[in-house]
Amino acid sequence: MKKRRFSLSDFEFCDFKLIGLHSQQEPHKIAYFINLALETNFKRVNTDLELIINGKTIHFPIFEFFNKDWDTKSYLISNKVNVEEKVIGNSLFAIEDYLSQEFLLSDHKRVDYLLKINDDLNIFDPKLIIDRLVKMRQISMAYTIETDAIKHPEHLILD
Repeated sequence: MKKRRFSLSDFEFCDFKLIGLHSQQEPHKIAYFINLALETNFKRVNTDLELIINGKTIHFPIFEFFNKDWDTKSYLISNKVNVEEKVIGNSLFAIEDYLSQEFLLSDHKRVDYLLKINDDLNIFDPKLIIDRLVKMRQISMAYTIETDAIKHPEHLILD
């Protein structure tokens, strides 16, 4: 009997849905409003998502919700983080504060928050969630992000 070898490229790994959110709210406030709108219970995770981007260690706040009925986890993640650096200047003030933004998904710089819904069985319809989110005045826009088009999907590995 012939043996057949499989590689990772033979399989499609789309075990989560991703929704991009545009909002000017702070992370804990947007989590609160999403909890009200979706009847969820997102709670802040004790440890932030820590990534090294451009030689700097960046911490992205994460909120987690476990749905017992569907046996799935969902995450609310900040896509933008303001990073304050001390820069040595050549002006009157020797040390200046420099504020920059870093992104979890640099190919989606306009997205403020990401709602990642683990969906191993492909049963969730993101449109139903988006319809409820866009009714909130705290969220200006919500839409599905195609997971195949993400340049760095490894940044979304949270388990």
